[in-house]
Amino acid sequence: MSEPNGSVQQEQPPVPQRYSSLPPQQRNGSNASLPPKEPSVETPAIAVTEEASPAEKAAQAKENISSTGFSKAFEKGQQKHSKGRLVTDLETSDADAVLQAVANANAKPIAKPSSPSQDDNTSKKDEVKPPGAFVHKKPAQAGWTSFSKLPNPGDEKAMENLSKEFNTDALVEMYKGSRNSNGSEVLSNDLLAQYLNESYYGEWYHNAGVMLFSVVFTWLITKLGGGLMACLVVGAFLATYYQTSVRRLRRNIRDDMEREVMKNKLETDIESADWINHFVTRFWLIYEPVLSAQIIGIADAILIENTPSFLDSIRLTSFTLGTKPFRINGIKTYPKTEPNVVCMDWTVSFVPNDLLDITQRELQSKVNPKIVLTIRVGKGFVGAGMPVLLEDLAFSGTMRLKFRLFNDFPHVKTVEASFLEKPHFDYSLKPVGGETFGFDINNIPGLQTFVQEQVHATLGPMMYAPNVYTLDVAGMMAGTTDLTAANGVLAITIYSASNLKAGDLFGSLDPYITFHIGNVHNAEMGRTTAHEDTNNPKWDETHFVLLNNLNDAVYMQVMDRNSGRKDSAVGVASFNLKDLESSDNALSGLNLSVQRAGKPVGEVKCDMQYFPVSKPEKQEDGTIIPPAESNSGVLRFTVHECKGLGGDGAQRGGIGLPIIGGKDDINAYAVVKVNGQDRLKTKAFKRSVNPRWDKFVEVFVADKTKLDLGVNVLDSKEFTDDEIIGRWRMSMTNMEEEHINKGVDWWNLKDGPGQIHISAMWKPIVMTGFAEGLGHGHYRPPIGVARLQFFGARDLKNVEAMTGGKSDPYIRVLSGMQIRAQCEHENDNLDPDWNAIFYVPVHSLREDLIFEVMDYNDIQKDKSLGLHDFILQDIVKELKTEDGQTYFEALDPIDKWVDLTSSERKKGKGKLHYSASFIPAMEIPKPAEEKKEQEKQQSEQPKESSDSSNAQAPPATPPQEAEAAPEIPPEKDLHGALIKYTSDEKKSMVDLLAYESGVLSVSIHSAKFPERIRGTASILVDSNDPQYRTASIKGVDMPFNETGDAFVKEMDFSKLIVRIQQDKDNEKDDSHIGYYTSSVRDIVRKIMERKASGKEDEGETFKLLDSDLGTIRLSFDFVPVVNFKLDPRESLENQGNLTVTPLKASSLTAADRSGTSDPFVVFTIAGEKVHKTETYKKTLNPVFKDEQFTAPVMNRTSVKLVANIFDWDQIGKDTLIGECEVPFTGEELESFAAKDFEVPVKPSGSIRLRMLWQPQLLARKRTGTSLLGSTTKIFTAAPTAAFGVGKDVVGVGFGAGTKVIGTGGKVIGGGVSAIGNGIGNGIRGIGRLGGGGSKRDKSSDSDSTSSSNQVPSAAPTPVATVSTTSTTTDRQRGSLEASPRMSQGQGGDAISVTIVGARNLKAMDRGNTSDPYARVRLGGRVVHKTRHIKKTLQPEWNETFVAKVSDGKSTLLDIKVKDKNTLNDVDIGDCAMDVANLLQSGQPFDGWLALEPKGTGEIHLRVEVATESGSSSRGLFGKIM
Repeated sequence: MSEPNGSVQQEQPPVPQRYSSLPPQQRNGSNASLPPKEPSVETPAIAVTEEASPAEKAAQAKENISSTGFSKAFEKGQQKHSKGRLVTDLETSDADAVLQAVANANAKPIAKPSSPSQDDNTSKKDEVKPPGAFVHKKPAQAGWTSFSKLPNPGDEKAMENLSKEFNTDALVEMYKGSRNSNGSEVLSNDLLAQYLNESYYGEWYHNAGVMLFSVVFTWLITKLGGGLMACLVVGAFLATYYQTSVRRLRRNIRDDMEREVMKNKLETDIESADWINHFVTRFWLIYEPVLSAQIIGIADAILIENTPSFLDSIRLTSFTLGTKPFRINGIKTYPKTEPNVVCMDWTVSFVPNDLLDITQRELQSKVNPKIVLTIRVGKGFVGAGMPVLLEDLAFSGTMRLKFRLFNDFPHVKTVEASFLEKPHFDYSLKPVGGETFGFDINNIPGLQTFVQEQVHATLGPMMYAPNVYTLDVAGMMAGTTDLTAANGVLAITIYSASNLKAGDLFGSLDPYITFHIGNVHNAEMGRTTAHEDTNNPKWDETHFVLLNNLNDAVYMQVMDRNSGRKDSAVGVASFNLKDLESSDNALSGLNLSVQRAGKPVGEVKCDMQYFPVSKPEKQEDGTIIPPAESNSGVLRFTVHECKGLGGDGAQRGGIGLPIIGGKDDINAYAVVKVNGQDRLKTKAFKRSVNPRWDKFVEVFVADKTKLDLGVNVLDSKEFTDDEIIGRWRMSMTNMEEEHINKGVDWWNLKDGPGQIHISAMWKPIVMTGFAEGLGHGHYRPPIGVARLQFFGARDLKNVEAMTGGKSDPYIRVLSGMQIRAQCEHENDNLDPDWNAIFYVPVHSLREDLIFEVMDYNDIQKDKSLGLHDFILQDIVKELKTEDGQTYFEALDPIDKWVDLTSSERKKGKGKLHYSASFIPAMEIPKPAEEKKEQEKQQSEQPKESSDSSNAQAPPATPPQEAEAAPEIPPEKDLHGALIKYTSDEKKSMVDLLAYESGVLSVSIHSAKFPERIRGTASILVDSNDPQYRTASIKGVDMPFNETGDAFVKEMDFSKLIVRIQQDKDNEKDDSHIGYYTSSVRDIVRKIMERKASGKEDEGETFKLLDSDLGTIRLSFDFVPVVNFKLDPRESLENQGNLTVTPLKASSLTAADRSGTSDPFVVFTIAGEKVHKTETYKKTLNPVFKDEQFTAPVMNRTSVKLVANIFDWDQIGKDTLIGECEVPFTGEELESFAAKDFEVPVKPSGSIRLRMLWQPQLLARKRTGTSLLGSTTKIFTAAPTAAFGVGKDVVGVGFGAGTKVIGTGGKVIGGGVSAIGNGIGNGIRGIGRLGGGGSKRDKSSDSDSTSSSNQVPSAAPTPVATVSTTSTTTDRQRGSLEASPRMSQGQGGDAISVTIVGARNLKAMDRGNTSDPYARVRLGGRVVHKTRHIKKTLQPEWNETFVAKVSDGKSTLLDIKVKDKNTLNDVDIGDCAMDVANLLQSGQPFDGWLALEPKGTGEIHLRVEVATESGSSSRGLFGKIM
């Protein structure tokens, strides 16, 4: 059967080159049922209409182009393809090979079939005229709209605007078509005519004018001496005019009356449709045989695809609807509708067995409807057919049809159909016995009623009023409703997957990806190759997916290949294609989360590009510009049918029906080959020499000049191999050429008798930009930074209720599988207040983030308490310049409460309060010359290819970006921010060092270790938690090849750490096997030096600290942010340790009768007790001795140091005699500079304190130690530098075993206030900055930024000299930065720990006492355990032990205080401190540490480095770079 050739509206669909599927006889109007004679052409050919007349061009523009989806054959047959690739002419999915193939195709001349010969005398002017163009100097006035102010009702936009101003009745009145009695326009411009109701022909002033003229003219004739005859002539003229006017008036009145009567009749009466029934009666006898033959052909093609395996075949052997057609009993019209809507009620009946309305002669030739379905059981010759008979059909019902009209062809946009009442139908079904002995199953009681109810239940929701069934007529004509046809191609480049988690526990993970459209359960569209035994596969493959539209989602299912059993699913990554449409059909650097049961189990990195088929363009003058041609496109190849496969002895049937039951019957099926690869296999059509399949396959063709097509027709055998009974082969270009010239679509088969009917449709796709779209890799530059502030949560889920506790919640931010930020947890709190602020770099408008609240667990994995999906588009908008350059601007910040959901996105428990805003990254305008150069390259490439000969074109390479730098750089970026350039004359390079904040990207290429390990690399910038973690790699050489980034808030303070950790199940283990660290300013300086030299960034190798011979290769980049100023409260300088030395108090309040007091001072910060001094008896002016403490402060801008002075009473409660508050923000206390404060005490007196602020990143627990070490601000020239010029500094030191207050020193270094460090026997200055330490100081932490193969230099840094100037060079400034030592223990280092005692412990026994002892762990092992002291809350142990800190092990000292019991000891509290800072600086620690949880007491520790001399010579700041 031929494929219908539909028409298309001119604007919407692409114009394909469709190859007709009709035989020549059918096209010439001969008998449609007979196949054509064998063509005389020995070589099969097919033709394409190319350069035709303008009318034919216009017809082509309207021709059907299917929208995209996948062909049914591919959906069902190709999912078992052995190689698992998508349908394409390429034999590889390698991204580089695909890129090269497409580039080569684009470089070639467009392969066009030769057109039929044209008149050689055609002028050059006619040749260049666009097809369908009509040149006219002045536009002709065509149609009633040229003479009316009313818009065309088919203009949907105009009608939509008009309907906003007028209601339906007003629109009906405007377009009803009635006219005034004088035939004037509906809309009159005459002011008087709007107020006077006319009853006569002509305007009123016409009639008055004629009367006045007659009177005046008659008077004038009389005045001039005229006689009676002249007056009679004037009277005759007036009588003629009056007679004409009256006739026209009567005619108009009659027309109006008839129209109104007809209108009322339309609204109330039902019209008969006898005229159309008469036409259908005649036409039915001619059309019914053709219709029945078409139905049999379509039904058989469907039945062979759906025949159950236990049946041999199902065939529609008889089908006729009889000689009596359907009848339209009546039509009711509703005139009061919108001008572009026609609404009618049709009463239709099909009762062929009703004999009352037919004549006796018609009764003699009457044929009743009959449908016979033959079901054959058995196999081969052993089988029998059972006929199923359906007859006595009857149907009647009333249907409402609503036609919506519009301007373009076919002018009917949609038809809405609905039954106003349940239709009546009847039938007779005889499944056994046939026509003679068949039994009607409807005679079974209740069966007919049951069937009718099921039919009504199915059709009711679909088209029983008020439900309507909408038929998209315009879409059907345009082909857009065909969801099996391709309308474009989606190119998916799969790079890699990371952190995949297997779905089962058996065997290794061998992942591959399958592609699905619309639903993961839909047919597989193709698959990648499988990689063995890896959780982090790398593919670098490009696959092409044919699409109908961009309204669905693409699903990438990660599968685990198994041997001997079914492959198991790992998870699914999905992507909404609507986001692709809103991004110019191209997205790169996508990181798609792989989900399983709502939980992430990995991540897939890919790029996507969508290329639609070429579409015709309609110009304003109606000219149709044909679609652009291309060597790449989508081929729709259809195998319709075969005939004469049995040779001359085969039986022949009428009306083109399959012949069944002949001796030469065969079971034929067809196999379609594209470039030798099987792409479609039809089902076998049993026992017929004229099989019909009507199956097609759609293939993306990268280069049609290299495309070969073939069809093999085979005979399916039961017990032997299938036999090839015919072949067809042809190249794509020859097929187009032959078809255009000869119009052949029936082809002779080779290697056997018979002919095959095939058709094809070529839809070109211009692959412009495909080369540029590939190869972006995994990392995408940031578009900006999301600032997220999490205030807190309320009414969280309690996952520890079974154990009698509460959840310990914290919040984390995820981008895909990456945890980009997280805060500290709060113990036993379902209403936490975090007030945590994070800065998360974002790289795409579709990079949505996940806010997840977690419950912290020490041993088990943390549990999710709920999550919220944050849509980045809520705070970011995408803009484009006039040149098409994209940039992103911030929307208004948001601040809201949201409900938490479960991981399955169902309603959860709890609410989250957060705010979010966007900080854009710098976007420099694209230079104009670069744009012109790229446009020139793109325009020259096709020109060169078109001028070339037909010889093989050389391989094309993707276009490269122009590197020419503009002469005058732009002053502002696209956000309007001034761009800071370097101070050289050219000013051609952005001065990155002038920006305080930005995004630092770190490319981790590889790492090397002396032995085989399995580990991951993490990136940390001013954080205790990794902001990016790579996939796990195993081996000696570890090729990570990943890029991550983090936000730099303050370049002066920020430090980068790249840490290598072993891959362990315990995610909370922070131990490492090596790390690299450097200040961000040093890294940015090197970035600028590299860019200035013009060298490519191939990475630099660095030595890993805490690792023997370990190295890592890194490269960096930095993108500043604009329109951003850091809140001083968020400065890194506000977190650190506060050291307080109480010196003395004076004039305190007397509390005793003797006029004195026994004062002691309790210091608190943020309501927590941090220190208590000794009691000084009988004095109002105490001088404190050896009183000093250090307290960690998370943010000094929000807290104050509070000193409460008490009078000690031996009996009773101590009396408060004074209190004061001491702020220590940056305005009051400068970093690293000790300062004395004289603070008034209320109600009387004062206290003198010496305070020192040391900024640093604090460890997870409030222990007064740091995970990363001190953060030293760079010495800058600014007056507000951390270290002022010429300030006296008070040295602070710690003696061994006792606290010593040193004396002050003078300024050393350029404008730097230094702090002396007294160790044991005296006060020491900082000495030589960066070089004045011990040998361990000289071991090249600063050289961690040098090349890996170089041994770190032990040469000391030059000694800083005294200077009164306030400027330093960049080199000096960089050499004075501090370098953190993160959890580093040198081999052989040992620490001496003295557990002095504890105070204010929590009572655990019934007598409000405890039996406390302390247990100490270092690096996970117990190193000491004190004795227990009975019945006390203030124990004193004074026990000392020495512990060795091993290389690469944890340096966290964990102290737990427990209550001794007979059966089971009970925890009182615990604390921890990191001794890495102490090992680096050599500075001992002596102080009180608060136990966790709060309120359980304090423990007094002394910790120092155990060396031969008993002291350390390191400076206070540790090693300075």
